[in-house]
Amino acid sequence: MFSTEGTKARAVLTPDSMAAVDERAIAGGSTHGVLVDRAARACLRVIRSRYQRRPVIVLAGPGSNGDDGLVLASLLLNAGWPVEVMRLDYNEPLDPLRHRGVEAVLRPTGSFAPDRRHLIVDALFGAGLSRPLSGEALRLVERTMASEATVLAVDLPSGLDGATGEVRGLAAAADASVTFHRLKPAHLMGEGRDLCGAVYLTDIGIEPNTDDADALWNDPVLWREYLTEWPRETHKYQRGHVTIIGGPGLKGGAGRLAALAAASTGAGAVTVLSPLNAATFAASRLDAVMVGTVPDTEHLAGALQDRRSSVVVGPGMGHSEAAAKRLDAVLAAKVPVVVDADALTLHEQTPTHLFDRLHPSCVLTPHEGEFRRLFPDLEGNKLMRATAAAERCGATVLLKGATTVIATPGELPVIDTTGSPALATAGSGDSLAGAIAAALAHGHPPHPAASIAAWLHGKAGEGAGLSLMADDLAARIGHAFDDVTASRES
Repeated sequence: MFSTEGTKARAVLTPDSMAAVDERAIAGGSTHGVLVDRAARACLRVIRSRYQRRPVIVLAGPGSNGDDGLVLASLLLNAGWPVEVMRLDYNEPLDPLRHRGVEAVLRPTGSFAPDRRHLIVDALFGAGLSRPLSGEALRLVERTMASEATVLAVDLPSGLDGATGEVRGLAAAADASVTFHRLKPAHLMGEGRDLCGAVYLTDIGIEPNTDDADALWNDPVLWREYLTEWPRETHKYQRGHVTIIGGPGLKGGAGRLAALAAASTGAGAVTVLSPLNAATFAASRLDAVMVGTVPDTEHLAGALQDRRSSVVVGPGMGHSEAAAKRLDAVLAAKVPVVVDADALTLHEQTPTHLFDRLHPSCVLTPHEGEFRRLFPDLEGNKLMRATAAAERCGATVLLKGATTVIATPGELPVIDTTGSPALATAGSGDSLAGAIAAALAHGHPPHPAASIAAWLHGKAGEGAGLSLMADDLAARIGHAFDDVTASRES
């Protein structure tokens, strides 16, 4: 679906998959010691580039992460930095060659007393931790959190679950984290987004395979090739005709917001179809967007197949029997459709009624509350739940939030981290639905279409203050769309 080079550039690996990659590298001739040495040197480069010389305390755990810390301590000592090492396995022998000088600066963990002068290297546990911290490791993290020291994490702050970004007990916030070969989900999701600080992805000489990915981090490098270069003779309907099924009366605003966003994201034509009591008002508010009344449900599917490239159904639609019939008619038309808002909850008591009518050109856009009502039994982290939901319903699922996950059956899920709290405003989701519909109208498959729109919508919120209203969001999405399109053409 996405380009091979884009996939390599934005790949995300779970801790289990990263462990398998390490094993593959070792089987291919790289020794464990060589990988550790490269990781330690990568950390040293970050430290030298980011911090002035200061006292360093290395917290070393029992596994590979701790070994990275021990080798880093030796490198820092050789570079003339003042170093102390607190090692959980205090009595385990050190390698005199690889850990040269470390024995002389090894201290019992009970003497750990950092202050604001120190740089703490957190090499207790890496991304593989999946249980709460306990014992001496917990006490070290508690003292780190109580100090005003600067923290650099090797791979991830200890206490973070690498697969989910959730804190297992406690985790000290890092000023920076140095990770290797591929990002892990915890760098992008959950509490990890804030606790990892500045993330440095470093190369330790592992040859990347195209299948070295469990997910992708959203970025134009994945989908820029999908952005169409339109010839001068382009007709408006070649750029796609988006139809918004609007809500009745005072609920019509949601559909209008979706329509404006679709128009701003490059759709050649946009039509809002609303009940008469809302269509009259919409016609007085929208100039570039066409307005009509909703045909009766017997003729709606046929009308949607008449030069209609994609449809948005749900915003402001309500939960009436008429709304349910319109949803069924839209899905029966088999055109690309964004199923949003009320369309997601019309059948929350009988979700299979909705799932049975979906088709592969559908994109569902639930927030967490809507998701739980549609998929009440799905558990686990956001990546797992979105992927399982897409497989169950046979369509693309865009699970919205501060971190958004886009999942499609048979495709690598995409993690989107764009955005800001400015997007936590009424109508923001309606604008996202319109942007997705525009990307679908351009002829893009649902997975890249949803990824493109999520990125544009998030970028539109970045730099905005909390005064942002969804009324103004369409224009900001349009600016982001123009910027990324221009970068493709340059």
